[in-house]
Amino acid sequence: MPLQNKIRIGGSNTSFAEITDCRFSIQKTFVGYRFAFTFDVISFKNENPNSIILQRLDIDLSFQDSQSSHLLGRMIDNLTEKSRELCEGAEFSITKYFDIKTDDFLRLINESHRSDMTFEFQINPVFLNTSRQSKSETGRLKISHSDWLRQINDTQLDRFELITIRIPVATSHLHTPFVEALRKIREAEQQYIRGDWNGAAASCRAAWKTVLSSAPPGAKPIEHLLAQVTGDLRRKEFATELIKGFHNIQNKAVHLEGDINTGKPPADVSPEDALLCIHWYTAIIGYLSSI
Repeated sequence: MPLQNKIRIGGSNTSFAEITDCRFSIQKTFVGYRFAFTFDVISFKNENPNSIILQRLDIDLSFQDSQSSHLLGRMIDNLTEKSRELCEGAEFSITKYFDIKTDDFLRLINESHRSDMTFEFQINPVFLNTSRQSKSETGRLKISHSDWLRQINDTQLDRFELITIRIPVATSHLHTPFVEALRKIREAEQQYIRGDWNGAAASCRAAWKTVLSSAPPGAKPIEHLLAQVTGDLRRKEFATELIKGFHNIQNKAVHLEGDINTGKPPADVSPEDALLCIHWYTAIIGYLSSI
């Protein structure tokens, strides 16, 4: 992915090459996680009669929040890579790593999972055969919110699994509407990953409407859904009050969508609101599909 700004490699008055793009991935390690950054480099025409050999790049890694930059530490080299001659038109890649302990990674996620992730690089090139003083340069890589969440989920950190509730729709007494409701919950999950908080909440409400629509004409939807609750009367009363309360809150939530007729705009649902909707609706639908 392209950097926010190209990073110059050279001295105070001369550029030998520049970094244009960077690919990022996260790998699980024995003690934590490893960030892998692969930088794409292109060389310029060199007016110097002597060859310019790039021995390595010393890079300090930081991440940015809305207010400031926070240093993470010095990145480590890929030991399989060799020095590179910066001849005109040469293109190559340099991979650098940053190892982070699990606790520190979780703290970083807590700081960054609500928005785009921006890494900052302070780069100092080291040349093998020149006395010229190299110049430090700063570059930034911005990873979109959806791509950052996808990278986090790929690490299989349990705390960031969205839907973890078992929903036995295949054996439910109302199999078809529950399957459709679950599909809409999955849509909500994907909308959450993309950062569409309002869309995620709307998909959750659509899932609930699908479940209510399973009641036959003339039947009260909630009584119909709880018809399979047998045994202790207090259990059925508890379930009825719980579902009625949930349903009443869901009706209030419709007003979050705004009103086209009156020109009332939709409310801005927060990431926490959207995640609550996903877990809450999933739990209720899972309960109803299992009785």
